Amino acid sequence: MASDILRIFNGNIDRDAELIMRAQDDLDEYVRILIDKRRSEPREDLLTDLIAAEEEGDRLTTEELVTMVEAVIIGGTDTTRNQLGLAISLFAHHPEQWAVLASQPELAPRAVEEVMRYFGAVRATGRYATEDIEYRDVVFPRGTVVFPTMGVANFDDSVFPDPEIFDITREPVGQPQLTFGSGIHYCLGASLARAELQVALPLLARRMPNLRLAGDPEFKPATSGIFGADKLQVSFDAGN
Repeated sequence: MASDILRIFNGNIDRDAELIMRAQDDLDEYVRILIDKRRSEPREDLLTDLIAAEEEGDRLTTEELVTMVEAVIIGGTDTTRNQLGLAISLFAHHPEQWAVLASQPELAPRAVEEVMRYFGAVRATGRYATEDIEYRDVVFPRGTVVFPTMGVANFDDSVFPDPEIFDITREPVGQPQLTFGSGIHYCLGASLARAELQVALPLLARRMPNLRLAGDPEFKPATSGIFGADKLQVSFDAGN
């Protein structure tokens, strides 16, 4: 369902519009049923907390809840799945790094950050200026639509020494990779995604030694909201 909804970024809206709308309607119905159920049967979970959240007497409307919950569902499934696929593709091109991770699983946190810096699943985002902004002598008038590119920022050599080198032993720097975004738009599921990837990568490195590509990978269009592999064939030796 998430993959179908995110087809909106693939540049094939004429072909995919019906499928996108059907998937969106199905997700809307599913989320509204969840919200109604949690209102009558609260549990110790995020949705119940969102329903109960209140600031100065103002609570989220049902429409706001639906939008927020759908963002968490889609981000929590599609983003991490695609990032894991990109990681496998990247390690297949750097087998020596895969071997290091297998022998030193304690490097998992650094490996995750380096993978997301080097080959992130979210490479850009769209924003519009709510007021006139001047940055480096360039004025962005209020209402200007801008598309910051995190994928380029992650290779800023003033922040990351030798950014073209993929190195999971890289020392952490003050500024983390920007694939999760920053500021008020920082990814809500960043901690969960990091935890999942930190578990998955060293486990796979141990069980899939001598990882290598078994064919040319096929990737989603660069304009995709969440970038990833459409087709990724790999081979590996028997592991533990």
